[in-house]
Amino acid sequence: MRSLVLADQAMGLTMSPKFSSKDMHVHAAPETSKTTTPTPTNSPAPVAQSHPNMNMNDSIDESFRAGIPNLESARVNVVIANSNSVGAHSPAMQWGVTRQLPQTLQERSDALEEIRARHNATCPLCLAARQQDIVFGQGSAHAELVFVGDAPGDNEAAVGTPFQGDSGAKLDEMIKAMGLSREQVCLTYVVKCPLQEQHPATQEQLDQCASFLVEQLLVIRPKVIVPLGGPAAKHLLRSGEGISLLRGKWGVWTPPHGCQVAPIPVMPTFHPAYLLRNYTVETRAFMWSDLKSAMTKLSAI
Repeated sequence: MRSLVLADQAMGLTMSPKFSSKDMHVHAAPETSKTTTPTPTNSPAPVAQSHPNMNMNDSIDESFRAGIPNLESARVNVVIANSNSVGAHSPAMQWGVTRQLPQTLQERSDALEEIRARHNATCPLCLAARQQDIVFGQGSAHAELVFVGDAPGDNEAAVGTPFQGDSGAKLDEMIKAMGLSREQVCLTYVVKCPLQEQHPATQEQLDQCASFLVEQLLVIRPKVIVPLGGPAAKHLLRSGEGISLLRGKWGVWTPPHGCQVAPIPVMPTFHPAYLLRNYTVETRAFMWSDLKSAMTKLSAI
């Protein structure tokens, strides 16, 4: 017990738990399994917190749109690919196949900006959302560690940056405990816009935006991916298991065939919103163990 408490202190998670209803609505408790799952506990009212950011979600400049080669063709290709549930292999995504992989920080930043603009102009799911609600991502274009959630919520859409509110503040604490900052990692989602229904993203919804996450990962090429919560973990690993079974176990994200990018290790863990709803020593120890495993892998690669 003492070792768990010390690990929790090292992670900076000794304060009283806090959460808001907006943090909770899209992250149900993990699926039950034979393994021991954390016991929910009550939590006091939320405390709002804002964060500095490196936002990649500014409004699309029309002149930039005009500069994207074959934009209308890309629009058609993405819609066709996504309608067939093969977004990860969209013809619009050719990094490492017909398009050279970006190498320098500037090249990667430019590529991500192009992907963002093309996403906002072509994604069938996000085209149905308000343009200002799209949350594409935040952080370094050369990040070694990428955190992936399923979809932004109202808090994120309000400011245009991922992982806000109390769950975002908790994630910031975890990143800091890992010796990193938001500016050094990348935070993104499988789905880039808030879902209209207040429940986790369906597989069909995830697939509609998936090709753009694939492009982000191919451009950034992190050493480790950490999906936060069941929907993101199951999508990246193409697994039917729940987060209680997936967390703490190494998996692999496999890039599209022929793109000359090696498979990337994946360490699934709980979403910080779930942690706040189940603020026990056991849950915190599980999550901290997952993050320590990710850091160990980073240093070994």
